[in-house]
Amino acid sequence: MKKAWPVVFGVGAAALVAVLLLFQDGFRGPDLSGSPPEEIFRVTCAACHGLRGEGILNKGAALRGMGIPAEKVKAMVRNGKNMMPAQPHIKGEALERLAKYVEGLR
Repeated sequence: MKKAWPVVFGVGAAALVAVLLLFQDGFRGPDLSGSPPEEIFRVTCAACHGLRGEGILNKGAALRGMGIPAEKVKAMVRNGKNMMPAQPHIKGEALERLAKYVEGLR
């Protein structure tokens, strides 16, 4: 029985690695690199902040009309804040477009 333990452990570890490799794209988030800012916001922000940035009670703050500077938006997206998790899959030009979009929500 003692000799079976390493085999069972090895098979279990191999299965775990296979599952992680199979679903690795899901852990990275969607590819939004070429998406317009409205789509990026809809996919990643609207569930908590509302489709128009109006906020959702007990989920996410209102963004509309706040005039949050783009640099602050980028920092919050990169690092997260309070209940909001970081969104590392939004980067580069997609992050720039999203930050300007949120900054301009009126």
